[in-house]
Amino acid sequence: MHERARGYADAVLEDVGSDIGVVAGELEGFAALLASSGDLRGALANPAVSVLSRRTIVDELLSGRVPAAVVALARFAVQEGAAADYEADLAGIVAAAAARRDGLVALEEWQLGRTAATERLDGYATAVLAGLDHQRLGDVEDDLFRFMRTVEGDDGLRTALTTNELSAPVRQALVSDLLRDRTSPQVARLASYAARWGRPRDYPLLVQGLVERVARETDRRVADVRAAVEMSEDERSRLATALSHFTGSQVEVRVTAQPELLGGFVASVGDMVVDASLRHRLETARELLLAPSTLSAQAPQRRPDEH
Repeated sequence: MHERARGYADAVLEDVGSDIGVVAGELEGFAALLASSGDLRGALANPAVSVLSRRTIVDELLSGRVPAAVVALARFAVQEGAAADYEADLAGIVAAAAARRDGLVALEEWQLGRTAATERLDGYATAVLAGLDHQRLGDVEDDLFRFMRTVEGDDGLRTALTTNELSAPVRQALVSDLLRDRTSPQVARLASYAARWGRPRDYPLLVQGLVERVARETDRRVADVRAAVEMSEDERSRLATALSHFTGSQVEVRVTAQPELLGGFVASVGDMVVDASLRHRLETARELLLAPSTLSAQAPQRRPDEH
């Protein structure tokens, strides 16, 4: 089962609530129908059949006959995975629903590597963010960014969430408790889910990835700027314009004060890093000043009798 499909299923099944028994049963029924029908299996698992056609088949079979969650899950497996993987993805979704129905979710204890956790979190976010307008997406992005900075700035919290001192379910519960009633349900769900499935040392990167993921929903990119002092609105605007020019996308600047930079700033947009800090310039100057003496020390010495 693909990680994105598992993440999406987790988010959808969380919202089902007391109807989980019905949803799990309908999913099992659809999987049984797929397994028993060569024609249906051939249509939904055939790479030659377009995604639109396969989605239409799912809609005609399920829409209006089963809960909306079942339709959404069956559609997602069609849209997101390769046709050849449809049966396996659907089987994974059915298993996830059955585990939640039977109360077995809490027994899962393993941690995912960064790539797998990012993919699962992306699928989860797809469901959680569905239907939010640009304003609400912007609020989610703001709150996730602030939470990320809170974790970085609190030694105790950072240790709790980025080491193995606590189990994954406890880390998830800690984040959920911290954010409950302080932010939107979407932020609490995303941040706590990342704590549940990612390795502790990857947690800050996973939350940063969520910030960028939400920004993409509004066709923007986020610049993580660390500045020696707070920037004025005009300085932020000019920096955002310059970074937008370099990246080719609209960039939103998020600034965090970091006095140890001495002056200037360091801006990160995805993999691009612009280091315009005074500290960096001083270190560069120091290297240049040391370079001549290093070169002269390495140069071959001329013997007195050489002309």
